[in-house]
Amino acid sequence: MLDLKIIEIGFSDCTSPMILVEAPGKDPRPCIDYRNLNKITKTKFFPLPNIEERIEIVSSAQYITVLDLSKGYWQIPLTERAQRLAAFVTNFGTYKPLRMPFGLKNAPYEFRLAGYYSRYIPMFSSIAAPLTDSLKGKARKGPITWTKECEEAFDKLKNCLCNYPVLYSPDYQKPFIVETDASDQGMGVVLSQLADNETEEHPIIYLSKKFTSVEKRYSVSEKECAGHHLCSFKT
Repeated sequence: MLDLKIIEIGFSDCTSPMILVEAPGKDPRPCIDYRNLNKITKTKFFPLPNIEERIEIVSSAQYITVLDLSKGYWQIPLTERAQRLAAFVTNFGTYKPLRMPFGLKNAPYEFRLAGYYSRYIPMFSSIAAPLTDSLKGKARKGPITWTKECEEAFDKLKNCLCNYPVLYSPDYQKPFIVETDASDQGMGVVLSQLADNETEEHPIIYLSKKFTSVEKRYSVSEKECAGHHLCSFKT
């Protein structure tokens, strides 16, 4: 990291210790303990722009450029003040990170992870139900039991993310088509429009919601109507 100019030898009046974190079956991993620094750091919040609105803005663009970062936590340069505050001490001396390390309180906010992938997967909530159910109630206070249903749901979601259909930008001059479906676990909605040839439907967005314990007692018709209600308030 010294050779890559990610850290440098230096002095600081504010340092955090480097510790080794052990995990079963793995080699000890060096980590910087920023807990005391994080306690006195003010949390910053930056609202994430609405992804759907951004998609509409670029829908008529001829070229779209997308950039991604490798090893994101070491991509963002730090100011001299941030370098001083994020300095860490080891048995070999004191070092200052020149780029944003993992562990700082506000580091994740530099990368606002958009949770909109569910809009690309039909019946997302129903598929993910075994995973979300495992996090409910008492399960969060102890180890999670990874069942066969969890494994199947996880694999299916990964497959869907790799093979999801292309969503089209909405044309507000055309009528919209709403299709709903419901199961014992949840409901799903597809909002689409007819293509210019008026024979093929283009999906605009997918919506889904896992049923609550009360909603699971709905009749089939009520569950289908709940899908229309979801579409009305989410689009």
